[in-house]
Amino acid sequence: MPLNDTKLRKIDGKPYNGPVELPDGGGLSVRVSPKGVITFQLRYRIAGELKRMKIGRYGTISLREARDYAESYRKLIAEGKDPAIAKRMHIDDVASAPNVSVLINEWLDSPAAKKLVKHAYWKRALERHVTPYVGKMIADEMKLSHWEPVYSRISNNDAPVMAGGVLVKMKQILNYAIRRGRITKNVLSTLSIPDVGAAPKAKSRHFSDSEIGLYWKSVDKTNMAYQNKIFMKLVLLTGCRGIELRLAVKDDFDFDNKVWSVREENSKTRVAFKRGLSALSITLLQDAFDIYPEFSFVFPPASLREDRPMANSVLVSLAGQIGEVMGISDWSTHDHRRTCKTKMAELGVAPHVSEKILGHKLAGMLAVYDQHDYIKEQIEAAELWADKIQRCSGEMNPI
Repeated sequence: MPLNDTKLRKIDGKPYNGPVELPDGGGLSVRVSPKGVITFQLRYRIAGELKRMKIGRYGTISLREARDYAESYRKLIAEGKDPAIAKRMHIDDVASAPNVSVLINEWLDSPAAKKLVKHAYWKRALERHVTPYVGKMIADEMKLSHWEPVYSRISNNDAPVMAGGVLVKMKQILNYAIRRGRITKNVLSTLSIPDVGAAPKAKSRHFSDSEIGLYWKSVDKTNMAYQNKIFMKLVLLTGCRGIELRLAVKDDFDFDNKVWSVREENSKTRVAFKRGLSALSITLLQDAFDIYPEFSFVFPPASLREDRPMANSVLVSLAGQIGEVMGISDWSTHDHRRTCKTKMAELGVAPHVSEKILGHKLAGMLAVYDQHDYIKEQIEAAELWADKIQRCSGEMNPI
């Protein structure tokens, strides 16, 4: 006779001296201990071998649930799969289900993430905005309602652009986890930046001729260290990214051939490239070399005699000091790159040459087929730009 709850309740938890095994049907039965502990089990045959697996204890699961489990296991058996192995794999998956912190750390350790110029920046941002709040949550079990406070907290602290950036980064992290089979879904996939914050505004700021001259002269009027004055002039002169110059070592420069070789680990695009230099840039670089002749880095921390690059945060401070002297605050060091590109266009420099100077990838078919560095043309353009800066600052007479 099939089992029923009335019969099982009479046995459960009471002294028992009846049959050890009571059948239900279809291989499902219960084993009863002398103390009345009832355990559901399934007998089955797989690949000619008779097996038995434990389903669960009565009271923890009901008779109906045990029958449902047994039915699902019989379907696996019909497919030639061992339900005991399938159950053990499921338990292992649940036990090893990664939380958000684990996934973030796995992504940070990935080859692609390690190549990011902003790797340290995103590590700090995620540790500040994500890990303390949802780091211990199991990623595959999370709902959007778990994530909403994360982005609300960032936006409410007057950082909607950061909220949007963290969303984009977490979507990337979860997609990476899916590709590696660590999780099965990306709960953030339906969200877009406007749902949580704001996208960064595209900037168009560049210096006018008078601002170029004002900037150049203001650098010398600040109280910053001489090496930092050289640094801030070179950022404008070369059109480089601050990080490229900050991490540069002396071996990157070939003064004889007027070339700066930017290594791939210092390049935002993670592609090494060569930048042509003007004579004025080389003069300033030689001055920087002479400040710490025994160091390998060109611009170590001004306040410490250590052969390592200056901190990224220093650049913001330097720009602020120059802005105070200029009396202009609505600019950033990245505006120098737009200024360099814009003014080179005015000077008749070919677009592909100025793109090479800025370290940009050429677009379209040029990116595929044109692998020339245009060093000669870059140097000529760099000289034109250096002359322009000097004329704007009154350091040489107009032609």
